[in-house]
Amino acid sequence: MPATGERFWEVGLDPTERTVLEAGHGDLDLAPDVLVVGGGILGVATALASQEAGLGSVQLIEAAKLGSGATGGSAGLLQPDPHQGSDPACLVDLARASLERWKQLQSSIPGGLGLSVHDWIGLAPHPAAFVADPPPSLRWLDADDVARLVPDLATPRSGALIPDQARLNPLRAVARLARLVDHVATGVSAGAATTDGRLLTSITTPRGTIRPAVTVFATGLPPQLAGLDLALPADLIKGHLLVTEPAGLRFAGALAPVATRIEDGRLLVGGTLDLEDRSPAVSDDVIEGIHRDLLAALPGAADLAITHRWCCWRPHHPDHLPVIDRVPGLDNAWMTSGHFRTGVLLAPATADLLVEWIRTGRRPEHAAPFTLARFDHLR
Repeated sequence: MPATGERFWEVGLDPTERTVLEAGHGDLDLAPDVLVVGGGILGVATALASQEAGLGSVQLIEAAKLGSGATGGSAGLLQPDPHQGSDPACLVDLARASLERWKQLQSSIPGGLGLSVHDWIGLAPHPAAFVADPPPSLRWLDADDVARLVPDLATPRSGALIPDQARLNPLRAVARLARLVDHVATGVSAGAATTDGRLLTSITTPRGTIRPAVTVFATGLPPQLAGLDLALPADLIKGHLLVTEPAGLRFAGALAPVATRIEDGRLLVGGTLDLEDRSPAVSDDVIEGIHRDLLAALPGAADLAITHRWCCWRPHHPDHLPVIDRVPGLDNAWMTSGHFRTGVLLAPATADLLVEWIRTGRRPEHAAPFTLARFDHLR
């Protein structure tokens, strides 16, 4: 489901980036070596990684515009260490590897990706598991430390500081990665799949039948195509975010759970979990609640106008871990789904796992916790 409302991330994109997101580029290759279905950050990262690994010709297709779903509605935060204690170690390890991969991409891609490194400050109280097993680089802060770092905080309290986390504009990242992929087609949806024994042989689209050697589905939720017998427990969870006008408040980076400073000193706020809300519309009540929480923590933000507000839908599996696996019963088709709130963060490391699996024919060790087998008891 696409993000709705007015997302901030379109602001500042250059014409080339907008064109890539809307129209893709290159001819549609109907016989690629690798077909990637899905134009969010996971699909684009996988397409580029496949191309750079020398897997042959790569074609990416997306039913709408690139980044129109969970990617473009996300906060764009690349913060693995705050997940320690709250999420399984396998996810935190993959997230840390992925942040390092993001930093490599930032330095190797011409013009970079717009990645910005920052410190994360988390205010008490902290989850018990986080306190019991903090990240190695964490520094505990007393209330005076926090007051020096965040002088505009209404009520200074103790906290924790983790350096070298990061963020980026997810739409800019998608556009700059996608422009390096040879064949990117938007407005092209995947229809029925045809299989022959253990091989996926073709996928129909409005622009012709594609006959790939290898297919990767990076569609957020598990792929639902005629011809694929794939039933997985999965759903979407709605969340809201807002961005304010530029602020003169004196703190840098991320202040959890209050706000993150982004471009021009604007404040990015939110990332709610609206479990009972199934409406596609932005909820004024939720936005007002996010804004009230911001002002309670940072009274100096009272004069800041809200310039952007939106909601997005995060695909997830019941255990909130992603799937990175072969499509059951097929030797030449893979899938990744259910990245929930960490899709942008995990994208390059997930892409590397998929490409290694395709290249070698062997499941990478680090992919083992993310296979479909963990749902066998539910099917």
